[in-house]
Parts: sequence; C-alpha cells; structure tokens
Amino acid sequence: MEDQKPGSGRRVLVVDDSRTHRLMLSSRLRRWGYDVLEAEDGVAALEIIDRDPVNLVISDWMMPRMDGPALCRALRERTDDTYIYVVLLTSRQERTAVTDGLNAGADDFLQKPSNVSELAARLAAADRLVTTQERLREQKRVTSEAYEQIKNLYDRIEADLLAAAALQAEFIPAPLAEVNGCQIAADCRFAGHVGGDVVGYFPIGRHSVGLYSIDVAGHGVASSLLAIRLGQLFSMHDTGESIAFETAPEGGLRARAPEDVVAELNRRHLINDEHSVYFTIAYAVLDLRDGTARLCQAGHSPAAVIGVDGSVRFAEEGTSPPVGLLDDAEFETEVLQVAPGERLVLYSDGITEAETGSQAGEMLGSEGFAEILETLVEVPMPGLLPKLMGEVVGRTSGRPFEDDVSVIVAERPLHTGGLRLVG
Repeated sequence: MEDQKPGSGRRVLVVDDSRTHRLMLSSRLRRWGYDVLEAEDGVAALEIIDRDPVNLVISDWMMPRMDGPALCRALRERTDDTYIYVVLLTSRQERTAVTDGLNAGADDFLQKPSNVSELAARLAAADRLVTTQERLREQKRVTSEAYEQIKNLYDRIEADLLAAAALQAEFIPAPLAEVNGCQIAADCRFAGHVGGDVVGYFPIGRHSVGLYSIDVAGHGVASSLLAIRLGQLFSMHDTGESIAFETAPEGGLRARAPEDVVAELNRRHLINDEHSVYFTIAYAVLDLRDGTARLCQAGHSPAAVIGVDGSVRFAEEGTSPPVGLLDDAEFETEVLQVAPGERLVLYSDGITEAETGSQAGEMLGSEGFAEILETLVEVPMPGLLPKLMGEVVGRTSGRPFEDDVSVIVAERPLHTGGLRLVG
C-alpha cells in the first residue's frame, strides 16, 4: 500500500492534538508526494491557513480549544473564494456523528484508525474535487479579467461617443431661423449617440436659400464624421469655399446648379479601399421671388410640398443613384413650384420607414407621412416640427426610431417684396 499514487505536491494540513498520530499520518502523506503542514488543534490550523493557504485539511474530531466540527464551521465562514476540502477523522460510532459533521461543513469522514487503502481513495476523490475547483476559479479569474477589459473598452468607447455627440451637436443647425425672409425649421434625431443624418440651410444672394438633407449610410462614428464634413462643405459660404458656390465669369460667386453640386460630392467621396461609406442627398435652391425650387435628389426620399390648402404633393422619385457608389453617375435637377405660403419639405427615410404596426415591415410610408403633413397646414412654423415629430411617434406607438430621423422645412413668404438677409 505504500506505492499509492503520489499527491503531486499538493499541500495538505494535518490537524490532530496527538503528536504521534500527526507524525504517522504526515509521514505516510509525504511518501505519497504531499506537501504536509501540521497543527495541534483548530485554532492553530486557522493561524497556519492564514499564512499558508491550503486546499485540503485532514482533521481529528476531538481536540482541545477548537475541535474538528468547529474548525469546519470556521472554514465555511471564510469569505475568500478558495474552497478547502475537509476530511474528519473520528472514532465515534453513533449514527448522528456523520450528520453532525456534514452540518458543520465536513466533506468526508474516515474512521480512526484509518485504513491505508481507504485513505488513499478518499484523498484521490478529494484531489479530483479540489482540481475541479481550481479550474473553475481560474476560469472565473480569466472571465473576470476579460470582463474588466471589455468594460474598460466599453467605457472608453462610450466616452468617445459622448465626445463625438457633443461635436456633432455643434453642427446641427438652429431649429428655427429666418433666411432672406424665409422661415426655416430643422430637426435631427439620432438612433444612437451619433448619426449619419444632417440637414442645413444658407442664404444664396438676397432672394434665394439653399436647403439640403443628407443621409449617410450607417449610424456609427464614421457615418457621423462624414455627415459633419458634408455639412461643413455647404456651410462655408461666408468664406467663399462652400461647395454650393462657384466663381462667376464676371467675378464674384454664384450658386452652382444642384446637379453640379451633387456631382462634385460624388467625385470627392467615391468609395475606395480607404472608405466604404456612401450617402443620399436632396439639395434644393429655392428662389423666393418666383417660387422655383431647383432640386437634385440622389437616392434620397422625394421632397414634398405642402399646399396652403393642406394638400401634399411629392417630387418625382428620380433616377440619380446615391452619392459615392459610381464614378460615372449622372445627376439630374428637377424644378418644383412653391407658391407663396407653401412649404418645401426635405427629409430622411428614417421617417417614412418608421415601423407603425405590430407586424414586421409595417412602415409609415409616404402616404402616412402625407397624412401627417396635411394635418399640420395650420400649425405655425415655430411649432411645426415638434408637432410633426410627435405625430410620427404617435403613429409608431412610441417605439424608438431604429434609424436616424431628420427633416427640414422652408416656408415661402406670402409677400416677397423687401426680402432681407437675416443669415
């Protein structure tokens, strides 16, 4: 029996008030390959465990100061995650002994004097359990470290997104403005921290306004950065660097044709090996004197005009592709007529594609959007978009938008005389 399987160097604590019994058991355990520590009672055992953690304790039942069951209870009250397997040695024969030991927290029992073969088998079983516990503890440690790394990464991403959102907010135009006597309302709402939608407006000379609605594919930081960049390309009219203007033959600046503006955007932002983000756009130049709106739509939702009688008419869908997909794409300009008091509406497909039913795929659509616009004809411009967004949310049963949502509305003045640049 002396050739039992070695203990593979595992540390075991032998607790017995009998020095002779400790020596006999410790000697056998060392021959089996265990690293053995000794204690004369439970109090001394706890002191040793505090200094030299162990996974296996073989303890006598009856001892002064602290007996075996009391030692078990003390070990089970410890808060660290190291499980200590306890084998109690006892000469008690009554049936309640096992119950008392289990209630105290013991894992196994051996009768004194212990049989060598039985002791070896019990220790092998203990070793299997302790090994499993160690593996679980290591997996827990690895999982915990991985969680902390992921959490730290998430926190950094969250901080970056909040910073990006703050930056993007600076480029969202005022919700209500007057440009060359034309009242304009604008709104952008993102599905996440940042988004790929952008709308804007600017004066063209003293009697026209430029309006754009852009929807960049995707919802992440890359989309939002491109949206910011595109807004900048239109907004630099004060420096003469806006993409919407060109040098006139007689000198000075003049508005570029909408199809030329979109073609230039396509040339600058073609998808390549470095980026794969495209976008749709509706860009209109509205002449406030005669009401002509020269409109170029590239893959974008068709513009709408709200009549003074509440009727809604949409522009043609158009055949121009989204911007950035084709190097030989051709873009066309459509001419709409906007009468005094009528409103020109540019918007992203996040509105018309908002889900309105319990069934997947049930969307607001152009008809539902037109129904909402018809009900808003009497709503003054300052309250128009809050009312519009409220109606859309009502149609979607309050569900959050799954896509970015943006809209811009320009109302042609009833009287076009004396137009002034408000800027």
